[in-house]
Amino acid sequence: MAEKKVVVMITHPPFGSIYYTEGLRAAVGVTSGIDEHTVDVLLLGDGVYYALNNVDRKDSAKYIQTLTGINSSIYAEEESLKERGINSKELSPFVRVISRKEALRLLLDANHTIDF
Repeated sequence: MAEKKVVVMITHPPFGSIYYTEGLRAAVGVTSGIDEHTVDVLLLGDGVYYALNNVDRKDSAKYIQTLTGINSSIYAEEESLKERGINSKELSPFVRVISRKEALRLLLDANHTIDF
């Protein structure tokens, strides 16, 4: 099997559920193994709350460290941020903001997408 491009979308907020942690764990899992697939994480909708600088990441910090250490990107969709009144100055430094058009391109270029 050849290397695939995978996008893990996180659409749930980082409170009240384990979606964001499980999404990040799945992203790390997809990067391991024989083919070492290319994985990016896309925060959409309420998932962009995870991009905030003050979010408690005790349970997911190791996944962030692993993903950023292997050059996976963690993106937050700009329009989702604006719809929630989130300013880019409030975001963690590991998050890269992209437009809805760029997010769509990321998804279209992916071989597989996984939604959390």
